[in-house]
Amino acid sequence: MQFFVVRSGQPGCEPTCPEWVSAEGTIVDESPARFKKLLKSLGDRRLPIVVTSPGGDVDAALAIGRMIRARKLDVAVGKTRFVGCQPEERDCRANDDKGARHVGIAYSGEAYCNSACPLMFAGGTRRVVGEWAFLGVHQITTTYVQMETQYRMKYRVVNGKKKVTSKKVVGRRNVGGYKTYEMSKATERKLEAYLTDMGVDRAVVNLMKVTPATDIRKIEPVAMLEMKLTTKLGGVELLTSIEVCRTVPAAGNCRVFTSVDLE
Repeated sequence: MQFFVVRSGQPGCEPTCPEWVSAEGTIVDESPARFKKLLKSLGDRRLPIVVTSPGGDVDAALAIGRMIRARKLDVAVGKTRFVGCQPEERDCRANDDKGARHVGIAYSGEAYCNSACPLMFAGGTRRVVGEWAFLGVHQITTTYVQMETQYRMKYRVVNGKKKVTSKKVVGRRNVGGYKTYEMSKATERKLEAYLTDMGVDRAVVNLMKVTPATDIRKIEPVAMLEMKLTTKLGGVELLTSIEVCRTVPAAGNCRVFTSVDLE
């Protein structure tokens, strides 16, 4: 999963524009560390998270969700269309006068949060999924890998008995593995405890259990609200529209930028 701080490129928002964190891609083992690094760079700023993800590592999703809740951040399922500099571009200067490295527009169409992603999403203080976005769950897949370890050992004979004096790993190889597609009781308890901490109904776990790993169960907007997976009806625009900067006071993710800041 990649994380970028984005400033709105919506026409008419300057000099006070909303900003957010774009979080897109598969959740992997390294994702929590990357997210923690980004949060540190923001200092005390509390920017909403705009996420699109097919899912990934469950424990990593839980870790990110807890960080989101600890910082009291809002989350929306959405995508970011970057304007000017693209995330993969290096040494791009197109946005030098925009007040941000990345500028873009957040939208709900074709955005999705599936598999382990809803666990991360549950960490949000405010949580929204638009009409044109998709949030789905299914059974957890657990992969077990069997490894063979080779050692180099040295011995010494003491009083006629052989004793090991050193033992060093010289190699490891994968000798097979298997997958399970049924949630263990321990995992079920862990997920239920997490969702309870986040104020979300355990019915989410029940939906995961009854949906095959090869399928995905879309949760409809009203059902998400009933399960307290979302906190209100509406989409990413509730967190990233220029309207959030026109209230008094303006939303906390709004930042003023003028030409004076370039001097």
